[in-house]
Amino acid sequence: MIVLPLEAESTARLVLVRWRAWEVQVPNYDAPSWHLVGFLSADNCAKVSSALAQVSPGGDEARSKTGSVYALSGPPGVDEHAARLWAAWQRQHRVMVLRDVTTEVLAGRQPRTLRLIDKTAAGSAGDPAGSLRGQRKW
Repeated sequence: MIVLPLEAESTARLVLVRWRAWEVQVPNYDAPSWHLVGFLSADNCAKVSSALAQVSPGGDEARSKTGSVYALSGPPGVDEHAARLWAAWQRQHRVMVLRDVTTEVLAGRQPRTLRLIDKTAAGSAGDPAGSLRGQRKW
C-alpha cells in the first residue's frame, strides 16, 4: 500500500499546540470516533477537530474526515481555552467520552472507519467540530 503525505490530500493545515486526542461515541456514528482538542496559536483560538480519518505514521499529523490536516506541535498538553471548548462541545453533541487516545495518535495508530447511522438527523452533529476565536490569554 502506498501512503501519501497528509498534505497531498488537503490544503488546510492547522498547527495545534497544547493538544490531546480523545475517543468519543457520537450519537450519529456507528463506531467511536477520535477527535483532537487543542489550541491554534496562529488563530488565537481553541479547536475541536472533526472525526479523524488518518494519522501519519510518525504521529505528528492527522487528517480529519472533513479534510483538514492538523500538525501536532510540541508535546501533548492541556490548554485552558481548549478544555472549556471541549466541555461545551461534549454537551452540545451529547457525546460519551470513552478514553484518552493521545498515546495512540503519537504512535501513528489509525482510528476506525466511521459511517453515519442516520444521515437525515446528522445536521451539524453528524460531523461535529468547533472552535472559539479571539479568546484572550489570561
